[in-house]
Amino acid sequence: MKNPTAAPVSRRTVLKGAALGGVATFIAACTGTKTGASAVPSTAPSASASAAAEVSASPAEPTPQPSPTGPLMFANWPAYIDLAGAAAEEEVYSAGSSPTLEDFQKEYGVEVDYQEKIGDNATFVETIKPALVGGLGTGWDLIVLTDWMASQIVTSGWAEKIDQSSVPNAVANVVDSLKGYPWDPTMDYHYPWQSGMTGVGYNAKTLKDNGIAEPTKIADLWDVPADKLTFLTESRDTFGLALLKLGIDPNPETVTDEDLQKVADDIQPLVDKGLRFTGNEYLQDFAQKKVWAAFVWSGDLASSGGEDDRFIVPEEGALIWTDNMLIPKGAEHKYTAELMMNWVYDPKVAAQIAAYVYYLSPVKGAAEEIKAVDETAADNPLLFPDEPTVAKLHSFQALSEEQEAKLNDLFATLSGL
Repeated sequence: MKNPTAAPVSRRTVLKGAALGGVATFIAACTGTKTGASAVPSTAPSASASAAAEVSASPAEPTPQPSPTGPLMFANWPAYIDLAGAAAEEEVYSAGSSPTLEDFQKEYGVEVDYQEKIGDNATFVETIKPALVGGLGTGWDLIVLTDWMASQIVTSGWAEKIDQSSVPNAVANVVDSLKGYPWDPTMDYHYPWQSGMTGVGYNAKTLKDNGIAEPTKIADLWDVPADKLTFLTESRDTFGLALLKLGIDPNPETVTDEDLQKVADDIQPLVDKGLRFTGNEYLQDFAQKKVWAAFVWSGDLASSGGEDDRFIVPEEGALIWTDNMLIPKGAEHKYTAELMMNWVYDPKVAAQIAAYVYYLSPVKGAAEEIKAVDETAADNPLLFPDEPTVAKLHSFQALSEEQEAKLNDLFATLSGL
């Protein structure tokens, strides 16, 4: 996952990546070696020689620049794009409510069909896997998946290769700490969308009304009525935090099957008493007071929670991760997807997104740009974690096949999913 020490970035000015790629191609074509002139005789040229000379005097035609096509089918997680107007007040995305998407549509003249379709990685990928396996289009042009699932998509050959000339902003502005992942070291198939932390969320008023102290540790959630508690359907998040609760470092290189079994045994009594596993649906559960405390993702409660909802990095520590943009194999509008990648890597655009969603931006330059968007955001620990917080963050992502199989078996038994 991502290194949280990297500063978020932003800036919403658009650099037309496609145009730059087209200019480079045009220059290369115009400076190519001409043919025919050396074959012209010293005497009066023949008609054919004159024709050859005339042709040779004209530069070769540049490779046509692609044109954006749409609609761009964009699948993302809830509460993961900037909103304005009534949608921002209601904290619910609707078509036309995101300045980032609206500005993109105006710039390129294409529709963006943005849908909050991803609640957890595995469930979403199951909906597109048959098409990917069959070599068919998935219906999506751009999807956002967490590191571990993004790596599986890339290594399975299910992602389109990105034309780097179409994404100059991304090439120039991706933070250094997010480069060099072993599953895509040269970023041919992915660019990060946002990074965040997995920790503890709770509603302060509800806990107080029920005589329960506000949690400071993961272990404190075991004191909340289990039927008012949710953990995440992302098994890595749930098991990673539970490992920390037990005092076990969630380092995939050292975690054993026995450690994973200890987690399952520790969570099982909560399941027996009504613990549920959810994705982003916990936002609705918090709003309806169906859940009092939960394992949550850092930006959600800050950007879309109620005034009494809180997120903390617990004493035992928290998890760090990155969600990544990929173009699934067979995407109908690949070039437009690349333009969108380029668009959100403009620092001003990135700042606009980060200031709303309250996750860590992967774009260089956001620290400066975000101040112009939201002065208070510059000091927010969810966007810019301090050193003590950084020291408590762990990545539980790069599991071996054996660990993955063990984790999946244990989680399926616990959750019934």
